[in-house]
Amino acid sequence: MKLLLLVVGKMRSGALSDVCDDYVKRMQRFGSMAIKEVKASTRSDVREVAEEECVRLAQALEPSDKVIVLDERGAQVTSVQLADWLGRYERENTKRLVLALGGAYGMTEAFKARGTGLALSKMTLPHELCRAVVVEQLYRARTIQNGLPYHHA
Repeated sequence: MKLLLLVVGKMRSGALSDVCDDYVKRMQRFGSMAIKEVKASTRSDVREVAEEECVRLAQALEPSDKVIVLDERGAQVTSVQLADWLGRYERENTKRLVLALGGAYGMTEAFKARGTGLALSKMTLPHELCRAVVVEQLYRARTIQNGLPYHHA
């Protein structure tokens, strides 16, 4: 199963970009993992920003994709439960699992309805930090699945 982190906007922080790159590189031993950026909107109206960015996110999806929408109102799971989610998608023969992370103004309800909601925290986190946390948690989930000692429970 291919994993794709689909995000709005580019990384500005060199340090967080390095963290993401490191975990993506580590993930390669477990299969395909990539990050794809879509252009952030430059509109001034908040609703229009979210709508435009969600159109761009949707255009990056393939019909067979399973989507996990990163949203503060989504389910909160442990790292072990995330590993179980990945395992379930694999057992369902999912070709590509896409984790979608919207921009600063979030995602439209229509886009959120395309997938399963997952919250990293009830707190609001900076977009770039979310990227790093998601990639680290995917790596952690893969090490849990493979019985490696990275995760200490």
